[in-house]
Amino acid sequence: MNPLRFTLLADGSSDRVLLSPIEWILHRHDAPRRRGFRLQLADLRAFRNPPKALADRALAACTLLPCDVLFVHRDAEAEDPRKREREIAQAVDAVSCGLHLPVVPVRMSEAWLLISEPAIRSAAGNPNGTTQLTLPSLSHLERTPDPKQVLRDCLLSASNLTGRRRHQLQRELPQRIHRVAQLIPDYSPLMKLPAFKRLYAPTGDVLGKLEGEAPDA
Repeated sequence: MNPLRFTLLADGSSDRVLLSPIEWILHRHDAPRRRGFRLQLADLRAFRNPPKALADRALAACTLLPCDVLFVHRDAEAEDPRKREREIAQAVDAVSCGLHLPVVPVRMSEAWLLISEPAIRSAAGNPNGTTQLTLPSLSHLERTPDPKQVLRDCLLSASNLTGRRRHQLQRELPQRIHRVAQLIPDYSPLMKLPAFKRLYAPTGDVLGKLEGEAPDA
């Protein structure tokens, strides 16, 4: 059978960090493990006139990177996550993009990366550092007001750099944040968070539908 194809529709410039937790989820299900899969990021900012309506963005993503399942990211921000999920479903259904899964962190995507001090220290280039990092507890993770800034501050503190080298690290923070996501080996602590469970739980159902529809290759 052919490998499965998954596309993540980006909602912002830092959405690349979501590829790692999504990949972790896919590896925990039989069909992707058995058939193999490719996970792609649809970043529509490269378009000369990128579409703004969610339905148009979903259609553009599926056209640009055809897939078996479309992951659609939107931060909940101040809205009920279930409202965001309904908005995603309506937009995808309106353009007949097929199977989809909503990715709706309560805060910013970076909140899901604040679970691994070793990954942060390694991404900062100082894995054996001892500078105290102020990471929120798992129970407070979804209530952290600005997880992106918390992560940036932790990377800078963990590096223990000063002067010019610290300024260089500041310029590299987007890449270092992506590296944190890649270095986290186990995202299972996030299973305690409602937002992550709302992504994980339906994945098996969607993959089951996909297997039922897939012809033999």
